[in-house]
Amino acid sequence: MFRLFFIAMLFMCCVVAGAQRKLIVASLESKTPQRDVQVRIDNGPEIRTPWNGQIEVPDSFRRIDFCHPKFQRRYVLHDEIHGDTIYMIPVLHAIDEVVVYGQDRRKTMMAGIMSPTTPTEPQMPQVLSTGPNVLAMLGWLFDHTIGPKIEAKHRRKQALKIIRQQEKEYEEKWDALKAPQK
Repeated sequence: MFRLFFIAMLFMCCVVAGAQRKLIVASLESKTPQRDVQVRIDNGPEIRTPWNGQIEVPDSFRRIDFCHPKFQRRYVLHDEIHGDTIYMIPVLHAIDEVVVYGQDRRKTMMAGIMSPTTPTEPQMPQVLSTGPNVLAMLGWLFDHTIGPKIEAKHRRKQALKIIRQQEKEYEEKWDALKAPQK
């Protein structure tokens, strides 16, 4: 009987000892173990990590909270632990405040459902040529060399036309003065 009781007690001790899990708390930046991190398991008493950053936690926990002034506060659920190391994010790389500007997507989706859809043609891509623009250079050359000569010739023709019209008027008046009066 005593032997059976001793084996049962030894078995219970092994089960209890096997239900512990060792975790190491380390910095994400330097990958070194961190000391003096406050660890709270399922809102129980606080434990501080020693120099090697190693803690023992029961295998049946729900949530572990990690807190240190140099790192962001972090909590880990039981399903989120895949290895034996928990990394803490330094506060230097943390964002203090995040402001999100935007619209409620549900409202815009409902507005889109209720409004009739009109097919729109896709925008044609704009093709930008690489290299010199030959047509633009020819236009500039024309405007600065041949263009002024053509404009000057056109102005001379207009001036000659006006002068010829005036000469015609003067000739008619002269003929009217030369003609015998009745």
